[in-house]
Amino acid sequence: MILYHFPTSPFARRVRLALALKGVSVELRDARAVPEHRAEVNRLNPLHTVPVLVDGDRVVLDSTAICHYLERKFPTPPLWPAGMAGAETFEIMALSDSVPSILSDLGMRYYALHADPHFAQVRELMVGRAQRALDALALRVAKRTSGAPLCGDSWGGADIAVYCLVTWLEGLPGRAPHFPPAGQVVSLGWTIPAGLTVWTDQHRRRPDVAALD
Repeated sequence: MILYHFPTSPFARRVRLALALKGVSVELRDARAVPEHRAEVNRLNPLHTVPVLVDGDRVVLDSTAICHYLERKFPTPPLWPAGMAGAETFEIMALSDSVPSILSDLGMRYYALHADPHFAQVRELMVGRAQRALDALALRVAKRTSGAPLCGDSWGGADIAVYCLVTWLEGLPGRAPHFPPAGQVVSLGWTIPAGLTVWTDQHRRRPDVAALD
């Protein structure tokens, strides 16, 4: 299998951690560093986004779709626990998805419109949504005892999604000097709730997490 990715993308990192959880090796192709890989992403994916998983003749687009694909091809250990814990996992992942999607759109894709008189109103509305999602996630993690999985009995999809979100946000200021769009995202005015940082700190030493860096 081949995974086209950006090393800093929270969605691509989520797939890499899902692969690590399941003990599956893939060939990584950095579509940001290698123009030929970026061209292949654009050929394979009509949205021109990463991650893209190629498994023989099958091409799977979008991090959530890829995780579902991996779950069906390699069912153990599971990304999503059974029962209501699994349902909560999907909700946590949806909240986690919303934040980078909103902030990337405002701070990168549509930032050229920031001088428009209506942009401030749109920014306030959308950043408010992202911040509420972060605050809701902070409340979720606060209900767990130290080091405990967010859903079920073991590290899984919910933990991976929240971890990748928080570390992406944490990394934006450091990327800003050499990647101006990161600074534009930082300038939008969101904050990481302290509870999310505390929760993330508990998992930074995991071998699979450390292997990403």
